[in-house]
Amino acid sequence: MEEARRNLANKAPQGSAFLDALLVKMRVVAAQPGDDALRAVLPLPEKDRPVLAAAVRQGCEALVTGGRTHFGRHYGKTVHGVTIHSPRSMAEAPL
Repeated sequence: MEEARRNLANKAPQGSAFLDALLVKMRVVAAQPGDDALRAVLPLPEKDRPVLAAAVRQGCEALVTGGRTHFGRHYGKTVHGVTIHSPRSMAEAPL
């Protein structure tokens, strides 16, 4: 959440109110250790594996990340039931 706030403050401050509205609807959970099954399906750097692992273990439908360097080529893909989105693709996704 803090990274999202920092990024919005730097790149699109007008989006902060929208983020706040979204956050009240979300449940925050701790990062989870990555595992071999996820690593085989979606190779990610060590620092990004806990993010995807938490989304999978919590049964999330989507993982929204602006981390294009490591997740960008996976936008639109579904891994163990979790679809990886950029902020834009999530905003444009049908409800």
